[in-house]
Amino acid sequence: MRRFAILLVLSVFVIGLPAVALRILHTNDSHGAYHSVPGACGSYESLWEHLDHNRSTAERSIYLDAGDQQTGSAFSARKYAGAVGGAVIAVFNRLGLDAATLGNHEYDQSPANLVRLTNLANYPFISSNIVNKADGKPRFKPWHIIERDGVKVGILGLTTLDLGEKVKAQNVADIRLLPYKQAVELYLDEVDRASDLVVLLTHNGFEADSLLATQLDERVDLIIGGHSHHVLEPAVQVNGIWIAQAGSHLRFLGVLDLEVEDDCIVSLQSRLEPITLEASRENPVRLFVKQVSDEIEAHLGRVIAHLPVDWQPNKYESTVLSKWMANALYKQYQDSADIAILNNGGFRRFIPAGDVTLRDMHEMLPFENYVNIFSCYGRDLIAWLGLNEADPIARAFDVCDYSDFDTSKIQADKLYRVVSHDFIVGQWEKYLAFEPFDVFDTGELILDAILRQLVSEYGVAASLE
Repeated sequence: MRRFAILLVLSVFVIGLPAVALRILHTNDSHGAYHSVPGACGSYESLWEHLDHNRSTAERSIYLDAGDQQTGSAFSARKYAGAVGGAVIAVFNRLGLDAATLGNHEYDQSPANLVRLTNLANYPFISSNIVNKADGKPRFKPWHIIERDGVKVGILGLTTLDLGEKVKAQNVADIRLLPYKQAVELYLDEVDRASDLVVLLTHNGFEADSLLATQLDERVDLIIGGHSHHVLEPAVQVNGIWIAQAGSHLRFLGVLDLEVEDDCIVSLQSRLEPITLEASRENPVRLFVKQVSDEIEAHLGRVIAHLPVDWQPNKYESTVLSKWMANALYKQYQDSADIAILNNGGFRRFIPAGDVTLRDMHEMLPFENYVNIFSCYGRDLIAWLGLNEADPIARAFDVCDYSDFDTSKIQADKLYRVVSHDFIVGQWEKYLAFEPFDVFDTGELILDAILRQLVSEYGVAASLE
């Protein structure tokens, strides 16, 4: 009788336990945003202030990042601690990041560089769907548990299945990507048993996340995503699963206030907090960012040219910028090529008319692409023109622009030499509609070739000395 009474009291006590509060802070697609631009991006040091405030006002919290920490600024292009982009990792270490997934831009540099980046991180990079091509084993930690005051949050990571189309072919040659649902199901039961809350940390895009939610069940509670740069306020529910995303370039910090009870979310409030707070003197990120920024400014801050017009990128149509770039590359290699072809998505920054610095150009052309020269026949160029002129919005990739060249005089059986870069050569099925042959890698970064032509046409004295 006494035992029954004790069990009854314990049962009443357990049933009466309140839901546990948890705050999840999240970012995605920060792209090396190290200095604030009003209306366009926040900054690392301001992000620290917002994280600090939100942590201090919550009983317990975790901070997650949904990928694309890399590529987009001189800060992320800088080599630090032996890795291109290493300074970005050093910042997220100081921000107290608990876990991240891999975006496509983490693969912009070599596989060896990615290994160096992940080794620098004090937080795990989680991926459930990136596996070794050779043996099918996970390339990264497939799942991770974060515990706060007894509350266990299980994290599974996913990266876009389009990764192979977004980066150089050689950078992903030794991996493959499992379909999202297949990858999740490999670990979901185990993670669900080990945790009170299951979160998918994804770099798939909102549409892919929404579709995936319809294929999953109540074991998954929340998807925190990136890649599509969606500003989701408030968070949305699909098939009972919450989906959150926080725009891009540190314009917002995502804040999710949850109550967790009986292995599920019983309430959720979400907001996107504009990252605008100025850094305080005590901010541990501020000094580091300033140190790296000063080094960047000393090396890249000098003016090298003066533009007569704005350079405005557009992935889907020819612009003054894209036409100038193609002509510039051709002029640098006109003794070896008949035409230059460049993809418009490789131009990543607006530069207004006026002074241009080395930093501007590094941010305009942030990818480590090398000039390639290859052969094709006139009929290949005709096929390429047909692909390139098809409806650009209806496809998932950008158009190409080309140097001044009379396409009406192309001879089908004539051999032509094309100057481009290794990304296009590696992605020929997507961009060219023909396979290049007699490919010659010049070993020169396209940035260096473009800089020479820029200085030749618009340069100031001693600009590249």
